[in-house]
Amino acid sequence: MDGTLKIDTATTSFSSCADRFVKGGYKEQFPFERQLEMIASVEGITGVALDYPSQYEDPAALRALLDPLGLALGMTEIDMYSSARWRYGSLSSLDDGTRDEAIALCKRGVDAAIEAGGADVQLWLGQDGYDYPFQTDYNEAWARLVDAIEQVVCHRPEMKITIEYKPKEPRVRCFISTVGSALYICERIGRPNAGITLDVGHSLMAQETPAEAAVMAMQRGRLFHLHLNDNYRDWDHDMIPGTVNLWDTLELFYWLERMQFDGWWGIDIYPYREDGSAALGRTVASIYRFREIACRLIEAGIESLQTGERSVEVINLLMSEVLK
Repeated sequence: MDGTLKIDTATTSFSSCADRFVKGGYKEQFPFERQLEMIASVEGITGVALDYPSQYEDPAALRALLDPLGLALGMTEIDMYSSARWRYGSLSSLDDGTRDEAIALCKRGVDAAIEAGGADVQLWLGQDGYDYPFQTDYNEAWARLVDAIEQVVCHRPEMKITIEYKPKEPRVRCFISTVGSALYICERIGRPNAGITLDVGHSLMAQETPAEAAVMAMQRGRLFHLHLNDNYRDWDHDMIPGTVNLWDTLELFYWLERMQFDGWWGIDIYPYREDGSAALGRTVASIYRFREIACRLIEAGIESLQTGERSVEVINLLMSEVLK
């Protein structure tokens, strides 16, 4: 097991953590510069994941904030979900003007991320989907979606473009809803800088096994970034990872270690009622703890038990290594 991991986090732990019931949020909304300082104070976090252009537009100004704090720019997510102008879709929009605007925004975001030294640029297209049967021309929407993503991927081949999938929200049905649909796009495009972000909570919502989804992506060299969190498989609760789905989380870490994942370990939690620093600190500690146990399982020879379908012996090993 190697040493320090590349761990980034969004600023949500130090936001107001609003929801649709308490629109003002449950906590104090710290200024952006203070949020960065608070992130830097959490041991083990090496970078930040930020939205473009809602959180930064000027790469030089961002670097002036991050460098003194010792933080790198991990993920840049293109904000095409928080404005009503995308309500009928962005990259898949059937309106040429809206789609062209979205493509141009993505390209500007890629340019900014490169200048700021970012690791990758993420496309999470939560507004690209549908709500009712017969509402959408799937053939046209998917053709426009794949073509637009390909334009973004080819814009600057030196920058990794990651696609994050999610079954629903804000649309009732999102087009890019499963690992299979995300990988389908990557394989259609066929460029080495096209990959996916595996959000554990989204995978759980899709009724996937996150470890299996990760393996599918890693087999094709497409797993670029992780979003670590947890939920009850019914909604995107963004809880501290491993707190609900312990075994699924451990199995994910096992396969990440076994297949030598070397991307960014992103923290994507939303601690509505918890202290933000404590929640981030617990998450960092959990990442290293799960990874440690995964390495022990590899050393103990769990692979040989899997090959022989010896499920009871697998359970015995898990119990001996985890529930000591």
